[in-house]
Amino acid sequence: MIFKILLTIIPLIAFVFLTNYDVYAQEIDFECPKNEVVVVRTTNPNPICVNESTAHRWVALGLAEIVGEPIKEETEESIPEIEESPEETIPDFQYTSIPNDLSRAQSSLVTISGGELTEPITFQTFSKVEPGDQPDYITSFYDLGFDTYFSLESNPSTDKIEFYKLVAKTINPGKAPELFDVSIDVLAGDNSVIITVNYPKCRITNYTPYSQEFVLFYQYSDAINEEIRDRVVLYCSGLNLQVYDDEDQKIIPTKLLPFIPSEDTSVQGYVAHFFGTDFDGLYTVETFSDFSPSQNFIETPFDVITIPGFDFDSTPQFFLESLPSKDKDDLYRYFAKWVNPGQPPELVNVSIDMITGNGTILQRWNYIDCTLYDYTMHLEDSLLKFSYTGEQAPEIRDKSEFTCLGMNLEITGDKPLEKFPIKDPKFFEEERIISPTIPESTERAQSFKISVFGGELTQIHVSDKLQKFEPLRRDRGPFTPLGHDKQYDFGFIIESLPQKEKAPFYEFISSYINPGKTPEPFDVYIDTVNGDGTTLHRLQYTNCDSVDFWWYLQQANWVYQFSQKEQDEIRERYIFYCEGFGIDFPK
Repeated sequence: MIFKILLTIIPLIAFVFLTNYDVYAQEIDFECPKNEVVVVRTTNPNPICVNESTAHRWVALGLAEIVGEPIKEETEESIPEIEESPEETIPDFQYTSIPNDLSRAQSSLVTISGGELTEPITFQTFSKVEPGDQPDYITSFYDLGFDTYFSLESNPSTDKIEFYKLVAKTINPGKAPELFDVSIDVLAGDNSVIITVNYPKCRITNYTPYSQEFVLFYQYSDAINEEIRDRVVLYCSGLNLQVYDDEDQKIIPTKLLPFIPSEDTSVQGYVAHFFGTDFDGLYTVETFSDFSPSQNFIETPFDVITIPGFDFDSTPQFFLESLPSKDKDDLYRYFAKWVNPGQPPELVNVSIDMITGNGTILQRWNYIDCTLYDYTMHLEDSLLKFSYTGEQAPEIRDKSEFTCLGMNLEITGDKPLEKFPIKDPKFFEEERIISPTIPESTERAQSFKISVFGGELTQIHVSDKLQKFEPLRRDRGPFTPLGHDKQYDFGFIIESLPQKEKAPFYEFISSYINPGKTPEPFDVYIDTVNGDGTTLHRLQYTNCDSVDFWWYLQQANWVYQFSQKEQDEIRERYIFYCEGFGIDFPK
């Protein structure tokens, strides 16, 4: 009963209150500034002053009632008032859904100042500025007085040499550079500054060159191929914004506007130099297509997966990727010493040069006392990545990962970096031309050949119809087949198209899958075959006695098909489990 009474009384109270807005306002003699009007909100009986457009919006939404007329500014001539409905009033601010190119943000200028700098330096070729996300903030920096961070990305280029020198001072042993300030001007298409973001007292905490090889992303350089980029992370103490409008404009002169560096002035490739007791002097390789300092992304007792990145306080490590080729034969033989039984090789020093299109060595990454951590090959058959060769076809790649005891970074300056990191009498400085290159098709790996023998086999099974090969990583711990719980240290995956001619091989594989007597272990050789038919190297798997095998329908349209037809295809997939592994180099 009480509830029903309240439902009846409350509307009556509201009606009486709303019909007496004007009386209430007059009783307290409420007066507003010029061009504002008295309103009473439905949620609060106290009158307030707001501008007319706001008052009309509130009335249209049922949030308030206007109880007084605005006091107009006095003018020489009175202008007749035109009554407008709330729907026809113009809002305080009105934005188009897509601003035109002259109005919207188009680029950024980055200026550093303070610290050890004698004068501010502005950089025109940073393509991406990204404020940091709070969930990714490294909390240990709070104790050092840093409460915000941001990142910058670009194509590494000669116009940023002074910035790279600051990076090198931060990375290399010795006194860290003083904190500096960073200002970022966000520019509209008409060369005016929309906003300036000021970060005081900053420090560089991460710097990583890497390759953007995914087709789905726009390239900074507008190139239709893989491009080399760098990314730097800075932590700072505070943040403030400066906003510009029509009355307070900041226009950037044409010669100071942002631009994309040309191929001649930006990094286009890498050259790697190896030197140590296992090499005959300096060993230089010009056919690596990718390089990056790396950090551990996933780390377990049995597995470490690395990604591009370089936290300055972490152990120096890096990776190199390429198309396997004859010119790296000495390097593969050095890798074999790490893999094969016997005395491991000595540690090696590695220098990686980042070279611009006109041949300038922009940066030299020197890694000291390095160990080969892993060497793998795989077939890169994704349509979502740019190929190293520029051809629209799958390609065999390899990846070499190293961990080192030390590193330092050299930057070119008024005096260019020497062509080689050490003096070697084998090389004449003026005669040898060093330039990143892609190996010719006849000189690089183009296919795989498998040979299976031993155990209960009476003959060697050989096939060059192997379309895909991938070793299982050695650091993933013991492997366990589907059929039983025995564990193995080595293994590999192969894929191909099923065909009638493989019947003898299928009969052999069935003995390791079907129930019954356990067959004897066998050995497998995987030959990496160059375009001219020669063997680059041979991967030897020994004492293999378990196989997982299945067929599947490959329907993904972002993967190259083995049959080279634009339709789905039936594939066969094998996983071999073995107890031994080595690398050989047959003549």
